[in-house]
Amino acid sequence: MKNMLKIKRWEAELKQYELAFLLGCSATYLSMVENNRVEATQEFKRKAAEIFGVPVDELFGAEKPAPLAGNKRELASHNHD
Repeated sequence: MKNMLKIKRWEAELKQYELAFLLGCSATYLSMVENNRVEATQEFKRKAAEIFGVPVDELFGAEKPAPLAGNKRELASHNHD
């Protein structure tokens, strides 16, 4: 899912430096998050969601589950034991 933070910021008519101030980060860091150059911290995501009144997943997408170890055949054999 696409990072919706920039869109929400535009909709709220906030400049980067204004949102950065509210989030307690630099405008540079905010820009890097908006452009998917760095992964935002959980605290950043929580604060941003709170500011915009939306769930974290709406802004940043759902967290990806960790990949399963082994291949499908190995996993299937464990389920039949």
